[in-house]
Amino acid sequence: MPDPKGRSTPAPPEVQQQQRGFSADEGLDEAARLRGWPRHPLLYGAHRHVHQAAVHYLLARQVHVWLESALQIKRSIGMVRGKDDKVDAQRIARYALLHQQEAQCLSLSGVTLERLKDLQASRSRLIKALKSIKGTIKELLQIDPVSGKTLEQVNRKAIRGLEKSKELVEEKMQQFIAKDGELKRKYDLLTSVKGVGKVLAISLLVYTQGFSKMEDGRKLACYCGVAPFEYRSGTSVMGRTGVSKFANKELKQVLHMAALSSIRNNGEMRSYFERKVGEGKSKMSVLNAVRNKLLHQAVAVIKRGTPYEVRLNII
Repeated sequence: MPDPKGRSTPAPPEVQQQQRGFSADEGLDEAARLRGWPRHPLLYGAHRHVHQAAVHYLLARQVHVWLESALQIKRSIGMVRGKDDKVDAQRIARYALLHQQEAQCLSLSGVTLERLKDLQASRSRLIKALKSIKGTIKELLQIDPVSGKTLEQVNRKAIRGLEKSKELVEEKMQQFIAKDGELKRKYDLLTSVKGVGKVLAISLLVYTQGFSKMEDGRKLACYCGVAPFEYRSGTSVMGRTGVSKFANKELKQVLHMAALSSIRNNGEMRSYFERKVGEGKSKMSVLNAVRNKLLHQAVAVIKRGTPYEVRLNII
């Protein structure tokens, strides 16, 4: 690739490796025809940015691609020692052979979801940067108003730039969704649920691969870390029932904010919250129940294929 002065410079090592890999796989189409790959899924595992390009390459050639969680494969292997790529490849192949009946292959919507995930990560970074700058200014204004106002003035353009970038990212996300008919349909169904806004709807679509990986409300609640589990063994160990820390923390945070907003602005959830608290339940326990309700309602509208309808008599 040329540098600013027009001279040719070598591509970064990871890009060179990716390009060589695709060049070496130019016979993929013939291999797919001979080995029947369009009928059998190809389990793929690699660095995120490398596998993203490879997935696009394979889907364009109608190869069935099965993306599995690296943690899922690692936990299924059991106790291991050392690190060797060849041995890891054999373990992944064994996992694919044993679980091939459970394979869930990507669709073309998976490419859009990968791009939405990148934009979502960019949006999170912008929000963190805004919080960091605004938080520093707020603290300094309380301690030293003169320095605080100075810092506020010099960062005014930076804050406006970050807010503008955040708006552009959100607009681009909406454009990607609008271009994919199936994702657009599911997005509209999700946002019909009161309390499920744009951010939560996109997060649910991204992390569930358009609800192709998780179609059960209980499993989704477990994935988000809001499903309660008992902690007991025999008669000697009787711990409190609680949620597991083994969860998607980012999705749980978005769900938590959606639940708080739902209690404030949704009459259905507000009535439920006030009734349960009045019965003596702790506020956090009821708030967790509201999170679960939102998830089950989201799964229900996707399964049913119709928008959510409010029925106060069933609360």
